[in-house]
Amino acid sequence: MHPTVAIVLAALLATPAQVWAQTTPQTLNAYFKAQGKNDDLGFGPGVLFRTDTLRTAGTAGGRVRRYFPSGKKYEEVPFANLRKGELQGRQTRWFESGQLQATEDYAAGQRQGRMVTFYPDGTVRRRQEYARGVPGKSECFAPNGQSVTCPEYVVFPEYPGGLPALLTHIQSSTRYPKAQIRQGIQGKVLVDFIIDKTGAVTNARIKQGLAPALDEEALRVVSSLRAWTPGRLDGEATAVLFTLPVTFAIR
Repeated sequence: MHPTVAIVLAALLATPAQVWAQTTPQTLNAYFKAQGKNDDLGFGPGVLFRTDTLRTAGTAGGRVRRYFPSGKKYEEVPFANLRKGELQGRQTRWFESGQLQATEDYAAGQRQGRMVTFYPDGTVRRRQEYARGVPGKSECFAPNGQSVTCPEYVVFPEYPGGLPALLTHIQSSTRYPKAQIRQGIQGKVLVDFIIDKTGAVTNARIKQGLAPALDEEALRVVSSLRAWTPGRLDGEATAVLFTLPVTFAIR
């Protein structure tokens, strides 16, 4: 998985839960909206697909491509800066049949211009205009072409009780192995995991480890985060990929 496709929760663990409760939005959706994030990187079945990164020589940019297990192209995403995840240009997704699924335009990391999504038979599902990341005129259609109310395009998964409950669970559940305390080993373990379309945590794996015992504990804590409300993309429940740090600090 390319690092730019994950939704990073690192900033959420820098402050105690009780402070978040007083000073920040209470939900993941409110938090990410406040950060200006409205792209769909990290959403959809492609989070488990093979990913290739094509870097543009002499620049920080390039393209990320993902493929169905059959080898057919699923998605192509252009970046002005791969390390920062700054989108620039047209993001395109396809159904496995080869039918176009979505086109989404970006400039300087923000949605800019038109987004269009399609049903598997090629019928238009949604047209949405954006200006500097701000949504404008939109129109949505049922499979029979009838006009319908547009659902919010990107909806993040939510943990029961909101951000304070998520932070409290992680902080209170993490057990620091005594052997690593004696050795003075401390730092952060980064864990990638998927919240599937049923709200379950799946495919947890170490992205950046610290020590085997600490890595194992971080995986245990992340796997204990149950009963999420699943994320949605264009009105449908879908898998969402997150990266979460679990911090071990000797105080």
